[in-house]
Amino acid sequence: MSNNEDDFYVGYGPVPQKDRRFLLKAVPAGLLGLAGMGAFIGTRAASDGGGQWQTATPVTLKGRIGFHPYPVLWVGDVGHVIAGIGKKGADDYCKAFDGQSVEVTGVKIVRNDCFMLGVAQTGIKAINDPLPSIPAPIRMQDMSLIGEVLDAQCFMGVMNPGYGRTHRACATLCIRGGQPVFFSLGLRGGDPSAGPQTCGGNGFLLANAASEKINAEILEDVAVPVTLNASLEKIGNLYRLIYKQNSLKRLS
Repeated sequence: MSNNEDDFYVGYGPVPQKDRRFLLKAVPAGLLGLAGMGAFIGTRAASDGGGQWQTATPVTLKGRIGFHPYPVLWVGDVGHVIAGIGKKGADDYCKAFDGQSVEVTGVKIVRNDCFMLGVAQTGIKAINDPLPSIPAPIRMQDMSLIGEVLDAQCFMGVMNPGYGRTHRACATLCIRGGQPVFFSLGLRGGDPSAGPQTCGGNGFLLANAASEKINAEILEDVAVPVTLNASLEKIGNLYRLIYKQNSLKRLS
C-alpha cells in the first residue's frame, strides 16, 4: 500500500494526520473569520436611535388635550404626542376630551430628551383642574426637506429601529390605523442640520393646510427616502410641517 493511501479517510477510521493538521489550522481561522464578519455587520446595522418603550413603568400626567392634528397632552408649554395602543390611533377617544383638563395614564415612548405617551381608551379622564393654555402655532419658514415619513410611535422607540424599508410594512399599518405621523430628517440621505432639533431628534408632525391629518395621502411613500415642500411651524416644544399638496416625491 502506498503512503498516499494512508491519507484516505473513511467514517469509521481515525482522521489522517494530513487532514488533522489542516483542520487544526482551518477551524480556528474560520471561527475568527465568522466573528470578524459578525462584528463588521453589527457596526453597519441601522441604529435604533436610543428609543425606549417603557411598558413596565406607566406614568400619570395632568394637562390639557389639543389636536395638532394628532392628539397632544399639554403640560404647561410642553406637548406629549399621544399614540393609541397597537396599530390604531387614539383620536376617537381623545376627541371627547379636546380642550379639556384631563388626567392621562399611559406608557412613555422615549427618544433622546423627549417622550410620547401610549394611551389606552381607559387611560384618560376629565378633571376639574384650572384649564391650562395651549401654545399658539408660530409660523417660521418654508422648507424643502429630505427624509422619511414614519409612524411616530415606532420611530420614537416602540420598534428598534423604527425606520427604513425593513420597517415599512409595520409603519404603513400604523399610519393607516391613524397613529401619529412624523417626518424625520437625518435618515439615509436627509440632512439633520436642515431643520431645528425637534422632539426625539428631528421628528416633525405632518399636517395639511387645514391642519388635518394626511395619513391616507402618504401611504405609498412611507419609510423610504423622500423629498417634500412644507411650511414649518413651532407649537410649544413641538414642530409641525404644513405639507404642500403633491410635493412629496420618492427618491428611490
